[in-house]
Amino acid sequence: MIYINLIWLIIKSIALMILNPFMWLVVAFIYFQYKRNVEIERQMVGKEQTSLKDQVLDSTIYGFLIGILGSIVIVFLGITIDNIGIEYVFPLAILLMLINPRYICFSYAGGIVSLISLMIGYPNVNVSGLMAIVGILHLMESILIYLDGSANSIPVFVRLKNGNIVGGYTMQKFWPIPFIALSTTTAILGGASSINMPDWWPLLGPSSNLKDIVFIMMPVVAALGYGDIALTEMPKKRAHRSSIRLLGFSLILIGLSLLSIKIYIFKWIAAFFGPLAHELIIIIGQREEKTKKPLFEYQDTGLMVLSVVKNSPAEQIGIKPGDVVLKINDIQINSEDDIKRLLSTNPTILFITVREADGSFVRYEYRNCKGINWLGLLIVPQYPDNLYSISEMENGGLIKSLLRKFTKKH
Repeated sequence: MIYINLIWLIIKSIALMILNPFMWLVVAFIYFQYKRNVEIERQMVGKEQTSLKDQVLDSTIYGFLIGILGSIVIVFLGITIDNIGIEYVFPLAILLMLINPRYICFSYAGGIVSLISLMIGYPNVNVSGLMAIVGILHLMESILIYLDGSANSIPVFVRLKNGNIVGGYTMQKFWPIPFIALSTTTAILGGASSINMPDWWPLLGPSSNLKDIVFIMMPVVAALGYGDIALTEMPKKRAHRSSIRLLGFSLILIGLSLLSIKIYIFKWIAAFFGPLAHELIIIIGQREEKTKKPLFEYQDTGLMVLSVVKNSPAEQIGIKPGDVVLKINDIQINSEDDIKRLLSTNPTILFITVREADGSFVRYEYRNCKGINWLGLLIVPQYPDNLYSISEMENGGLIKSLLRKFTKKH
């Protein structure tokens, strides 16, 4: 009964955060991030596949649901935000972001703050609690990536280091995360709800005398993001692979944080594990993209399909990304102009022969041809008009960009 009441209290507290002005600031931030994504998609595909409003609503719903789950874990473990060094982690994360955008992740800043605290005693932070919070944030992120990370992926063309141009998908997702953090006080708040917790609780609470301490639920709003590019596998498979690795990382980090309560050496292990293991996950992912064969490459014969527009004739008949269009009405197709010329003849029926990714051949039939002037295919051309730049993601952030410009001038 205790746990049911506690979960219900968490759900009510998070539901009320829809009235929090800061929550709407985070949603506004996400809105403008998705607005930029929509502009890229319009440039690549000709129109957005999912409306901007639906993308923001989708992310907000997922964020609230995962925020409830994360809050249950935080409260169950009894982690308090008192003395865990969040006031040091936030500015350090922003500074690290200027070096490389991926370093904004709390695993780097949290690990650095924890290590400095362990080495010199300042700032005096609760290393176990800080690294546990970092682990729980990554736990929430891993679930979001698995469920929603590949949604609304944008097809792009990328020039590889060897000069070849390939197709792929960029995944840029953002979620507002309202969650509950515990804080302590010695005052009894009038009118506040109270729940008698079990004797074992809290696992990661303050070390002082609990008889004089009251735990209160503090509403917190954060934003989580996921950025990746899929060149060697489909976005959903890529996101699932990333999320499973991140899930394993988060569970190990939470476990190390719990062990560090009883065994001091694990404070050091957790502090080192956070940034190093997270960096290893990223390096493994990048190496996979560089060593595997890209899925979408220019074809000398036929047209490689990178994306299929929603509700288009191509989607209706079943053409999929990765298919190679070989013939239409027994006419060899080697360029988009070939398709345009054929459609300009106002055919009454279309027979489309494609080679699927597994090498098999399929012949599709489309009869609703009256007035049709496009199929809704985005193909991989030899010389695309729009190239997606991933140099910033690979080479670093603002500080490195400024250093490169300075060294070029001198």
